[in-house]
Amino acid sequence: MRFSGDLQRTLSDPLQREVDLPFQRAYYPHGFRLDLASNSREVLEAAEENWGMYEPEYDDPPLTLRVLVQPGSELSPQPVHRLQGHLYSAIASRENYGLIDFDALFAYAWVTERTVADHAWFRWFYLESMVGSTLAQRHAVPMHAACVERNGIGVLIWGPSGMGKSTLAYACARAGWTFVADDATSLPQNRRDCVVTGKPHQARFREDVPRLFPELDGYVTRARPTGKLSIEVPMAALPGVRSAVRCEVRRMVFLDRGKPAGLERIGVESALEQMMQNSYSYGAETQARHEKALSRLLHLPAYWLRYERLQDAVEALDGLTA
Repeated sequence: MRFSGDLQRTLSDPLQREVDLPFQRAYYPHGFRLDLASNSREVLEAAEENWGMYEPEYDDPPLTLRVLVQPGSELSPQPVHRLQGHLYSAIASRENYGLIDFDALFAYAWVTERTVADHAWFRWFYLESMVGSTLAQRHAVPMHAACVERNGIGVLIWGPSGMGKSTLAYACARAGWTFVADDATSLPQNRRDCVVTGKPHQARFREDVPRLFPELDGYVTRARPTGKLSIEVPMAALPGVRSAVRCEVRRMVFLDRGKPAGLERIGVESALEQMMQNSYSYGAETQARHEKALSRLLHLPAYWLRYERLQDAVEALDGLTA
């Protein structure tokens, strides 16, 4: 039996399935299509801050994300992330949470007005994590690596959290390099070359970075999803910094800070081990796709970069792109 439209509208909707989502737009994070819908214009404004600079590049299956905003004064706590099979959850509270079906490339989130009003908070906890996790399945490999480019040569800067990737990338940008990413470089899974995309419109630094770069003083310090304090800086606000959405990687360096300055060539196995060290586990199939994509980078010259002073590290990188 098929109900008429009028009767359908009178049916109870305890699951809130029929909430109207009038604000809809396609975005292209790292070049992949995302269909975003919400009942709040704030969600699209936050998404614009994240992905407004990207253009469509790939014809991979699109992602769908629905964000439903409800009244509430609770600012979302840090979500707990869990994965079983193809179902992923990010649960912060009964008022703030997100769910993803990786097989269907479909996600939705319920958040409070207070959470979505804080764009940086909302982007860190929901937009970036949910879309990034979904893209990681079949579209792109998220790499915990900064990226800068000089003389047409892109350099990936790898290192664990706290090693100084963002600081070194910005130091390079101040020295005339092109800034591509501070700590979130993406490698498409279905290309054959070494072109990567970044997030050149913003960078996040530890709260003490103004000691090194006084021009960054005055930006608000916030807690990141990891619980660490950081400041978020719009790169367009910094005069003299060149940026680019993508570049071709031709060198890789792995940071080993706190030792006398120098570059040491490393082999393929060591490079792959370092690349996979900080990757998230999404299961054997996804990891195999990531390793296949990352193997495209293994023919590139790779080095340990040891340094104590930032200037020494920048000069060493200059030597790689002379």
